[in-house]
Amino acid sequence: MKSPGKRTLLAGGAVLAVVLMSALTANAAPAPAPAVAQAVQTDTPWGDVIGTGVHDDGGELVFYGVKVDVEQLPGTTFGIMAGRRPAGGQVTAGVAANEFEGSDKAPGFHAVSGGISGYPSFGYYAGPAVKITAKVDGKNVTAHQAPWSVDPNIVVFWFDSGADPLELAAFDASGKELPAGNTGVGHG
Repeated sequence: MKSPGKRTLLAGGAVLAVVLMSALTANAAPAPAPAVAQAVQTDTPWGDVIGTGVHDDGGELVFYGVKVDVEQLPGTTFGIMAGRRPAGGQVTAGVAANEFEGSDKAPGFHAVSGGISGYPSFGYYAGPAVKITAKVDGKNVTAHQAPWSVDPNIVVFWFDSGADPLELAAFDASGKELPAGNTGVGHG
């Protein structure tokens, strides 16, 4: 199983160089902070912003794709950002999660992030998932989900809780279980 603690690349709109460095091989030198900061567009949505209808003092909880261009992550071209959008306002970045090993579009779960900084657990699935389930807070639940406008084969999902989603499963339109991919949950 892949190490679950290395997926989240950003928190609070700032680059966490420590997380990026942990995704590097032991022999590779970390990229300087300015180069990393330029490699991820945190406040620039790639594709449509996915509104959730969930509001708090910071605005509506939203998700959107962000471009990732980091030399040490050659198979990763995008991540999913959880953010907020105040009424009539522009989105603000919150927490981003992205694949850190292999192809970001390989079939299965990717970038599963446990609740961080007041954001719920979320991630994405690469494949024709029409239903995503997990055990959250000891209960079997179905995730909220929406296709990413840039690539409808990428399904962004989120839960109502920041608790870790365990026993993740994805199903196609006929109810057949799809490949699991990486179901490990990262926390930054």
